[in-house]
Amino acid sequence: MRVSSQQRREQLIEAALVVAKRDGVGAVSTRTVAAEAGATPGIVHYVFSSMEELLRAMISRMADQYIDTVTDVAVSGDHDVSSLLEKSFTQLWSSVEGDPDGHLLTFEVAAHALRHAGFNDLARWQYATYQETAQRVLERVAEVCEIEWTVPLDVLARMLVVINDGVVLTWLVDRDSVKAREVYEVFIGEVSAYARPLRDTAG
Repeated sequence: MRVSSQQRREQLIEAALVVAKRDGVGAVSTRTVAAEAGATPGIVHYVFSSMEELLRAMISRMADQYIDTVTDVAVSGDHDVSSLLEKSFTQLWSSVEGDPDGHLLTFEVAAHALRHAGFNDLARWQYATYQETAQRVLERVAEVCEIEWTVPLDVLARMLVVINDGVVLTWLVDRDSVKAREVYEVFIGEVSAYARPLRDTAG
C-alpha cells in the first residue's frame, strides 16, 4: 500500500517524538528516526531537507498538543475566573502526570536549541508559543467572565508560563503531586486577584 507524503511526514514526526522521549533529543538523528519508523534514512532526507526542519516539526507537534490541552478547557461555560483557571491548570496537570517523558522533553528541546548554533530561534519560538497560548486563555477567561485584567496581558501570560515551568520541572524531580497542586492553587488565587468586573461605560 502506497504511503502519501503527508502520511510519511506524520509517521516520521511521531517516530522522532518516540526517540526523543525515550533517549533524549540528542538521540534524534536520521538513522534513529528511520529505524523507529521502519523506513530508510533516504526517506527521512526526502521528506525533511534537514534535521532542523525535522526538529522544528517535532517541536511544533509538541506545541500543538500543549495548545489543545490548555485552550479546550477555557470554553467550558463556567463563568467564574478561579474555576476556569483551575480547570485549565487541572487539564494541563493531567497531561504532565500522564506523559512525564513528554514534558521532560520540552525542557530538553529548549536547552538543546540554546546550546546549538542554528537552533537558537527554536527555543524562542517554543516559548513564544507558550506565552501566546497563555494569553489566549486569559483573553477567553476575560471574555466569558466579563472581566478585565489589571496588569498587562503579556506580563500575566509570562507569569503563567514561568510558574508552570517551575512547577513541572520541580515535579519531574520529586514527583510530589500534592505540593504541585498546592502551588497551583495559591497561584490561581493570586492571578484571580488581578481580575475586576468590566466597568459600565454607558453614559
